[in-house]
Amino acid sequence: MNLLQRLLYNPWFSLWVTGRGTADPAAAAPAERMMNMKIKRRMLVLAALALALTGGAQAVPASAKPSPGVQLQLTYNSGSGISGMAGGTAQIKNGISYMPANLVTIMGLEVKWNNADKTATFSGWNKSFSMKLGQSTGVLDGKKVSLGGTPYMADKQLYVPVKFVVAALEGGPVRWDAATNTIRANGLHMYRGYSEVFDGGVYSLSLDSGELYLTTKQNTKHKLAVLGRGLDVVDFTFERTPAGLTLLQVVNSYGEPHVHAVYYTYLVKNNSVIRQGHTNIHTSFGTAPVWADGKLIFNDGRTLRLIEDGTGAVSETVDIPKLLGTTVAKDVYYNVEALYPDVLLVRPTDTAFLTLVDRATGKQTLLYKQLLSAERQREVEQTDFMFPGDYIYFTGRTDNVFTFNLHRMDGSQDIIKTYTWPGSQN
Repeated sequence: MNLLQRLLYNPWFSLWVTGRGTADPAAAAPAERMMNMKIKRRMLVLAALALALTGGAQAVPASAKPSPGVQLQLTYNSGSGISGMAGGTAQIKNGISYMPANLVTIMGLEVKWNNADKTATFSGWNKSFSMKLGQSTGVLDGKKVSLGGTPYMADKQLYVPVKFVVAALEGGPVRWDAATNTIRANGLHMYRGYSEVFDGGVYSLSLDSGELYLTTKQNTKHKLAVLGRGLDVVDFTFERTPAGLTLLQVVNSYGEPHVHAVYYTYLVKNNSVIRQGHTNIHTSFGTAPVWADGKLIFNDGRTLRLIEDGTGAVSETVDIPKLLGTTVAKDVYYNVEALYPDVLLVRPTDTAFLTLVDRATGKQTLLYKQLLSAERQREVEQTDFMFPGDYIYFTGRTDNVFTFNLHRMDGSQDIIKTYTWPGSQN
């Protein structure tokens, strides 16, 4: 499966559902991260942002019963360039303003509901709080605190005190705008994070600071790397190497509609990174291999390194532009889609055409010229800036016969074709 397909079927886009009419009062929080669902989250977040309204400020009025028709507007920011507004319908009960619990998911928090003890738990990057239905105290970052109100159910949704949530997320004062019947608060912080468990350890990543940590079975925390600020949609892939090391690949998909991806690859030994690399490609490119002849492949887009499993020693280095006989061009990188002792399959980011390279001579073969009809060649030569490329994906090799999958953009069945390489010719 190529990266474009992985993006379209990735779990992070299933994070936000409304929860109305469900048995889960904290719905709209992620229930589980199922594979094969990535774009839905992004669309639903954008839909939630469209609910925001505008206005000024006064004191909140009192009422004995939940008041109808009250709006809520919260502004938030990540500290890494991401900001927005979240809004919806709020309620005022006994002079206390309440909001649907699910709205905090936009700020990067996950909401889990325990129906047995009627407790909602909110968790994000270095931020957590919990509260129980009908009780006015809760737990914030491990400490018992007053909620300033009592969580309750309405229309099968959990409502929680606005002032507590705003204070917990380090926002500004909660204000009442009588002219628009709106409760407002600004400057809430985002606590976006992503984590997965592998071999008993928890790998966690701040999507705002880019800090990557490993918390071991013994509950010791180790900082592995810093990926960079303002990450977007992230996925982890783990592998235990034959020598017992951990190979971690982090993919960050970004750019509307997530047409770019950065691959960060880490080789972890004894809770530390001993080798790392990263490259930036389009989501329409083919999947890069991580192994070749028992060696790990680390590619930074221009320099390819083969790494010994166990020691992390570099056994071979390939200067890709030099092999191709080209000068290093700014912003041009190479996605390696197959590596053999005699042949390299690369896809440069400028043309996005899959190219077979003779490693002995540097001779290059543009595969779309060999595999596509004249009409289809003209089509792929018309640059698609969102999803560039020839949609040719390598699937295997037998002797000098290379097999490829030709993806059909009209939704029809893919075509399988082969190319017979004549061999190295000096």
